[in-house]
Order: sequence, then C-alpha cells, then structure tokens
Amino acid sequence: MKKLASALFVASLALIGCQSTSSSSSMVEKQPIQLFNGKDLSNWTIESNGQFSVENGVIKLNRGTGWLRSNDTFSDYVLTMEFRFLEKEANSGIFVRTQATKHQDEKGYPNNGYQVQAKDTLEGIALAQMIPYGAPPFQHAFDLEALKLAYKPHGEWHTYEITAKGETLQVKLNDIVISTATHIKNLDGHIGIQGEFGLLEFRKIEVLPL
Repeated sequence: MKKLASALFVASLALIGCQSTSSSSSMVEKQPIQLFNGKDLSNWTIESNGQFSVENGVIKLNRGTGWLRSNDTFSDYVLTMEFRFLEKEANSGIFVRTQATKHQDEKGYPNNGYQVQAKDTLEGIALAQMIPYGAPPFQHAFDLEALKLAYKPHGEWHTYEITAKGETLQVKLNDIVISTATHIKNLDGHIGIQGEFGLLEFRKIEVLPL
C-alpha cells in the first residue's frame, strides 16, 4: 500500500510539473514583440525612399511617399500602435498582412495587402476605415458614430488595436471598435506604415501573436 501511495505521489508531482511547464511556455509565447525599440529602425526596411526617421524616441514621418515595412511577417496577432497627427488632415496608413513592394506603383506602395486608414478625417475614407490595397476584396463594417466618439484632434495621441485572426480583421481606435473586415484572404504578411505626404509621429508599436 505504501509503495502504491508513493507511486501515486510521484506521478502527481510529475503531472503538476508538466502543467507548470506548459503554463510557463504559454506565457512565454504570449509575450508581445516590440517592433520599435525607441532608438532606431532596426526591425524595419524603408521602401521607395520613404521619409522615416527616429528622433526623441518616436518614428517621424516627414511627408513623402514610400512606406516603412517590418522585416518579419506575421499571421494572427494583435497590433498595438500609438500615433499622432502633427497637422490637420495629415495622411498616412497602416498596412497589415501585406506583401513586399514590387515597385510598380509610382509612389512605391505595396500592391498586395490591406490598409487601415490613418488620415485625420471623419469624412470620405475616414480614420480607421479599411481598404483592400491590391488584395482580394472583403466584407466590411464601419461605424462612423463610433469613430466620432473615439476621435481626438490632431496633436493628441491615438491608439490603434488591430486584431488579425483567420479571415477577420478588427480595428479599435482608442478602445472603441470602428471597423471589422471578414473574408480576408491574405493570412500573413508584413506590417507597415504608409507615407502619403503627411506629418505624423509613431511611438509604441508591438505585436502580440495569437
């Protein structure tokens, strides 16, 4: 009986150890990846002479075209990005699940991906609206009233939380859901920042793999 009890005790310890190891591994896997280190563009490639630089702990977009492309590609994740417009109606965009540039666009933009609009406007293709940038079309829901609640004037910091999971992309602006796109066909790709003649700054950029 003592031998049986001892064996059961050892087995239970082993099981607890396995659960602990599994839990620890899970926690490690869920740590966010910092795409911007606050010092330089070491995780990025500037495409087509984009006007991107780092000053005082932020990425500065000084007008121009081209784009800033992540060196790595990502599939399912939550992208958190803090940015602000330095002038009224400043224009940019955030690329997700986007392929590398083929240099066929005169402005040097990628031709197969998705863009989350980052323009200081509530009209037309408004802030946080999604665009199929050369990628297959998708079904799109956009809430203008939610955008009006989330919007901050130029000069203030915005936060995007962009979730890519399977064939769905969801965009939150300042903790409010603005856009949801379904039937997304590109299931992985680069993350990027578009240069579209605007003055903007970006600071926190992190990816939490799902």
